[in-house]
Amino acid sequence: MRALDGQKASLKIGSRVPVATGSFQPGIGGVGINPLVNTQFQYLDVGVNIDMTPHVHAGREVSLKLMLDVSAVTSNVSIGGINQPVIGQRKIEHEIRLREGEVNVLGGILEDQETKSLSGIPGLAQIPLLKYLFSQTQKDHQENEIVFVLVPHIVRGQEVTDLNERAIDIGTANGITLRSSHIQPVAQPAPAAARPAQPQGAPGQVPTTPQAQPGAVTQPSANPPQANAGAPAFLFDPPAVTLAVGSTFTVNVLLSGASNVFSVPVQINYDPAKLQVINVSNGGFLSQDNQAVALVHRDDTAGGVLQVTATRPPGSGGVSGQGAVVTLTLQAKAGGSSSLTISKGGARDAGMQPITVSGAQAMVNVQ
Repeated sequence: MRALDGQKASLKIGSRVPVATGSFQPGIGGVGINPLVNTQFQYLDVGVNIDMTPHVHAGREVSLKLMLDVSAVTSNVSIGGINQPVIGQRKIEHEIRLREGEVNVLGGILEDQETKSLSGIPGLAQIPLLKYLFSQTQKDHQENEIVFVLVPHIVRGQEVTDLNERAIDIGTANGITLRSSHIQPVAQPAPAAARPAQPQGAPGQVPTTPQAQPGAVTQPSANPPQANAGAPAFLFDPPAVTLAVGSTFTVNVLLSGASNVFSVPVQINYDPAKLQVINVSNGGFLSQDNQAVALVHRDDTAGGVLQVTATRPPGSGGVSGQGAVVTLTLQAKAGGSSSLTISKGGARDAGMQPITVSGAQAMVNVQ
């Protein structure tokens, strides 16, 4: 049997046996009662009847809702002057879940039949004691068991890729997150001999470049960069980061010079071979009046594209000034120089009219 996912398939092998279901008299005539009586019949499927509804699950597993009926006419009886068939039935109805190619045996469909026959001289065969001399009794006992084997096979299944298996975090909270469940292993720091030489200063002088230890989180600078007055612009705080392989750091995406801001959609490009996005959280700029901010983001780890949209509640109006829209938490995966670039971005006011905002870029040096 071959069927579609979720569609019922039936197999019937046998005969259709008529069974009387009722009789009625057409009516009473003007002279007398009409003697004609009509009998209604219903046809039953007798033989092997199988009804199956399959459902294909992930991991190439199949659940089957199955009804198996093996029936036959065993005898006939007279009911109300009508000869009616007696149908013997063996039936199984259940639901089962199997892997592709897994064998399931349906047994226990038993049939036990006993036949007794008497042959001999008429009359003498019925007399006690004499019947043993003039008659013969024969008994037949038959036992029959039918066994069915179910083996599901998926002809064409769904193609499940790594993208389909990614985890999706959903809920009714203020922040809705979409991130991959497959976290790539962090590259090990290079040996000290293989690391590039650090610039040497005067004797006793400490290098001014900050170094981050593996696993440490870098904090944004206390004095964030300022944009040109009157021109709405995005800024990264800090604009440059230097850290070791395996370290985790945070970067604020600032918005400056815009007024009546209600929603901020932004697209950030990064190098997926060197950086990995760990988390995206609300920066506080859109929630400065204690309004809840809906934060939605999608991370394409293959192309290195992070799309983030932060929106204030409907009817809450817009905000003005400068502040962090979102805070990015990233991890350094491999050594080398990389950049965070806002390739597409802008803002919308309370009337959902677009506000032009210039982009920004931050440098990340992984040692």
